[in-house]
Amino acid sequence: MDFCVEDTRTKPIPKLSRLIEDGIITLEQVTDWLRTIYEVRFFEEKVFELLGRNIIKGASHLYAGEEAVAVGAIAAIERGDVIGSTHRGHGHCGAIGDKYADTEKDRQSHWNRMMAELMGKETGYCKGRGGSMHIADVDKCNNLGSTGIVGGNQAPAVGAALAEKYKKTGKVVLSFFGDGSTNCGSFHESMNMASALAVPLVAIIENNLYGMSVPFSGSEVEGTLPASNIQDIAERAYAYNIPAMIVDGQDAVAVYLAVHSAVKWARVENQMVIIEAKTYRWYGHSRSDPRVYRTKAEEKAWRERDPIIVLSKKLLDEKLCDQDQLDHIKDKAFETIEVATKFGLDSPWPNPADVTRDVYVDESYPAELIESEKATSAKVTEATDAFNTALASSTAKTKKEATEQAKAQIRSQYGMDVMTIGEAVSAAQAEEMRIDENVVVIGEDVGLYGGAYQATRGLLAEFGTKRVIDTAISEAAITGAAVGAALRGMRPVAEIMYVDFVTIAMDQLVHVGAYNRYMFGGKARVPMVLRTEGGVGRCIAAHHSESLEAWLMHPPGLFVVMPSTPYDAKGLLKAAIRSDNPVVFIEHKATYGQLGAVPDGDYIIPLGVADIKRPGKDATIVSYSRMAMWSLEAAKVLAEQRGIDAEVIDVRTLKPLDIKSIAESVRKTGRLVTVSEGFGTCGAGREIVGQLMEYRFADGSRGFDYLDAAPVNLAAADCPPPMSEPLELASIPSVDKIVDAVNATL
Repeated sequence: MDFCVEDTRTKPIPKLSRLIEDGIITLEQVTDWLRTIYEVRFFEEKVFELLGRNIIKGASHLYAGEEAVAVGAIAAIERGDVIGSTHRGHGHCGAIGDKYADTEKDRQSHWNRMMAELMGKETGYCKGRGGSMHIADVDKCNNLGSTGIVGGNQAPAVGAALAEKYKKTGKVVLSFFGDGSTNCGSFHESMNMASALAVPLVAIIENNLYGMSVPFSGSEVEGTLPASNIQDIAERAYAYNIPAMIVDGQDAVAVYLAVHSAVKWARVENQMVIIEAKTYRWYGHSRSDPRVYRTKAEEKAWRERDPIIVLSKKLLDEKLCDQDQLDHIKDKAFETIEVATKFGLDSPWPNPADVTRDVYVDESYPAELIESEKATSAKVTEATDAFNTALASSTAKTKKEATEQAKAQIRSQYGMDVMTIGEAVSAAQAEEMRIDENVVVIGEDVGLYGGAYQATRGLLAEFGTKRVIDTAISEAAITGAAVGAALRGMRPVAEIMYVDFVTIAMDQLVHVGAYNRYMFGGKARVPMVLRTEGGVGRCIAAHHSESLEAWLMHPPGLFVVMPSTPYDAKGLLKAAIRSDNPVVFIEHKATYGQLGAVPDGDYIIPLGVADIKRPGKDATIVSYSRMAMWSLEAAKVLAEQRGIDAEVIDVRTLKPLDIKSIAESVRKTGRLVTVSEGFGTCGAGREIVGQLMEYRFADGSRGFDYLDAAPVNLAAADCPPPMSEPLELASIPSVDKIVDAVNATL
């Protein structure tokens, strides 16, 4: 296939009889395509009616008029190939479900579950949690799911294709999306990544001419402006040096032949192809759309090329079917949707008691592991203290020599290595990659460069470019690709250079990654880690110094982990990689060189279990990341200078939060000070205090019952992180501020 744009509309389409004679398709297949087109059409017409009666609620973006694209494209793939869908996804879900239906009963069940889902019923594909814009059978049909965010499904499709290539399955991914999304940044990031990484992806642009109401390339209606200054979106393929085709999207046979050719190329060559299908939607963007942006004449011209008319005419003209046979196909499809409608109406509503079910994959750890980890942590703290003492008392001539001598002493005395947090992070990734071949690292500069903070150093040399994947500066594509790869059985560790840049990737992280399992009825797992770093300490100002963990704690579906020591960094990251939930793992840029003892061998630290870094009886200090270390320094000052015995708890995992350990500590001390480098408003400290207030002990008492003073929330100043060092330091809690806050509670 040449790297050019081929307009297949300029060439005659072979007759059905010739295609059948050549063994490319069968008559049974073609008549089944017509039946599926009718089923999708009748489904959409019924949905439109039920929306008007308020039986189906919410937004439904109907696919009527575009059926030839979904039906023709999905007919061209094999079972086991993967699809990704959009907010206008009823046609894709309908066609892929029919493909996997072995019997008439299976087919009816498929449409039953589709209709029930749109009605919000328990029997729907997603148990009523997804509805129209998020309808998919993700477990049986290799459907990545559909997304309500325009362009949101493109990057996961790239990641899924990357996974299929890596696993050498020979499978291809079809990604369906509309013309409107091709002007989004996610489109360009995703297409560039797919091209650069050479993955088996067929990107199908359903160009129905309008992105909601805005015409892609122009309209005769006064007052409209075009979204683009090109007419054929396929031309953008030149920018990615990939082949593209333009196809008549009203002709299922034309679509089938184009996609069949593209899939063959993608499967054999591991290269992506773009197909632009020129099509048209009969309804407006949604039911409330009056379609004032297009003319009646335009609508009439397109309706004359209805996919049903086009395919039926082929069958009649070539005398492959008579009208009675076509009527029978139509009637059968109509009956299927009528039965599905009754099924949906008769189905039960979900149980409100299950409203939070399937947000997370349930994870638990043996009690013995949790207890043994506490003992290990205490031993590690002892070894680290011994290292620091040996380093401070060394008479070596250089710091390097002193460090090596102190390390040797800890190795001899405790059987532990002393390493930096950066080294611990790199070691954790390397160990998990050796254990599980499905663990891959992907991101900006993670390969030869070793990561911006050297946290992937050495991985490329050991694992090569297939498992340590450098990408362009494309945070949304990196994150979305990790989601897609995770959905296809990989365990990707994606690196975003600074947590500030996660803001660019929040759609992929939250709407596609965090919500995936719940949205599709608990059928999916997204075992991915998004590694990043945050915090002040290098005088690089607001866009590279934020602590945005509270943003990431907010959406359901994510775990948020922030280590404070090399021991924690390694054990928590290994646990995060093994988790079946999406985990955001945030390191602190100012701690990468921090040294500490790390045990030998394979170990993990359970997620959601806090660590009491220093026992005490007078006040509880709760913190994490670098602030946990500063809290320990403050506790030392409090003990030595003011006779105050403070307990320091490092939560380690902000979500899930070990509020039980915090509450038990406050019941003992009566006082609580939270210390965070994030902003105070709606921050982590306020969440910790809020959960403590609501915490209920076994005897019925609550956390607030044991507070002898108002909780204190130490956090960053309400200003963007400044560059100037004195201002930077003034903007966050300090050891002195922690000391004063604890003292004030007493």
